[in-house]
Amino acid sequence: MGGVKYARFETEEELLKDVLRSLPYDAYPKVSAIGGKKISPDIDILQIARISQNQFRLIGYEIKLMKFDKKRKGLSWNGFYSGIGQALLYLKNGVHRAFLVLGFHESIPDDKIIDGFRSWLRNKRDLLKRMVGSCVSIGTYLYEGGYLASPIVEAEYDFYPSGREVELLTNELLQGKFTFNKKLKGS
Repeated sequence: MGGVKYARFETEEELLKDVLRSLPYDAYPKVSAIGGKKISPDIDILQIARISQNQFRLIGYEIKLMKFDKKRKGLSWNGFYSGIGQALLYLKNGVHRAFLVLGFHESIPDDKIIDGFRSWLRNKRDLLKRMVGSCVSIGTYLYEGGYLASPIVEAEYDFYPSGREVELLTNELLQGKFTFNKKLKGS
């Protein structure tokens, strides 16, 4: 793992823009309403991916920066934990899969800290999978101007809730009945 130069970001918006550019399908930043109804939390990036002739997968990407905690002289875990929670909430807003993308803040002084975090994630892969379920992926975003690395915990199944309300939200997303930040889309 040594020798990898990790990208650092000042803000989550910078990371979001970089991730948005790397997605190969229709992707929409900061989805804040579905069918005219506000949602919470916003979906940082909604991707509508064609998986067959007339079947689409809705993927929500939660973007979080891992920051340096000077007091503990290591990573702060706040972004990780809040990111998992927000990614899980995406499922109630009609997405089929949620993906937590972890980037690294510019305050992290040494790549060895990031290497240690990635090793921890890999070593805890089975535990994390049991905790977040089969519809959520966890990945780290690594390279400046690059691409999303393979997720450390990969979603295996699409989430199809039994509730009518969530099914309606899914249909509205598929029909393009949602509000997103058009300024970020153009950047």
